[in-house]
Amino acid sequence: MGFRTILTHVVDDRACPIRLQTTASVARALAADIIGLGAQGPWPYASAADGSGGRDFQRLVHMAREQVNRAEAVFKTQLAEPPLTRTWRSEIADPNAALAMHARAADLILAYRPPAGSETSVYASPDALVMEAGLPVLLMPRQEADFRAETVLLAWKNTREGRRAISVAMPLLIAAKRVLVAAVCSSRDIGAIEAELADVEQRLGRNGVNASTMLEVDALGAAGRRLLNASRSAGADLIVSGGYGHSRLREWVLGGVTRDLIQDDRQFVFLTH
Repeated sequence: MGFRTILTHVVDDRACPIRLQTTASVARALAADIIGLGAQGPWPYASAADGSGGRDFQRLVHMAREQVNRAEAVFKTQLAEPPLTRTWRSEIADPNAALAMHARAADLILAYRPPAGSETSVYASPDALVMEAGLPVLLMPRQEADFRAETVLLAWKNTREGRRAISVAMPLLIAAKRVLVAAVCSSRDIGAIEAELADVEQRLGRNGVNASTMLEVDALGAAGRRLLNASRSAGADLIVSGGYGHSRLREWVLGGVTRDLIQDDRQFVFLTH
């Protein structure tokens, strides 16, 4: 069991070569095939299949298709080196919707944090991917990085999402040299959380995972920042966490920890909803 096919959205911008180098590193580490998806909408809430007419709309469709074609050329050129195996797909559609649709072909979505103020018709949203795609999402750092998962911080919370994150990420946890199961709680919950951590540590141990636990007490509601600091202090290569949020109109309102993990762009973060 593992992540044998990764799906990633490709946008031809200044950071594209960096993202593709990181993509190659992830694919090599996981022995995974790569599906590159070029997807861009004519504008944020329309697609070429909407039936919208008019010369202006067709011009926008043409511009989107040209952008996708440029992304394909960069993808195929930069990931041409063996033993990488890559295929290309394209859609003139909202990137989030396109990624969710093509997630049927993959085990893992490799995503990025989009630039501040970026167009939703051009860039995929990690918020939406975590909550809607139905696959785990691995967020890559903004700077080029080699993917390793030798030391993993598992952010623990006894919820459906937290429990599922362990099951989904188990191949990574088993392969890691060290897993630190970390929780943040208030002082009144210490006893209960210590019992939960003990159960998780034993479960991981029965699966051959070298796990230890860490509990931090925090009354300020800054759990996400505490986990990020703990990850850096432990020298973690990867953070694994459940993804928490609920829908409001066209946007996802994320839980505080999930929001902090997505916004911090210095580490690989594995999220599953």
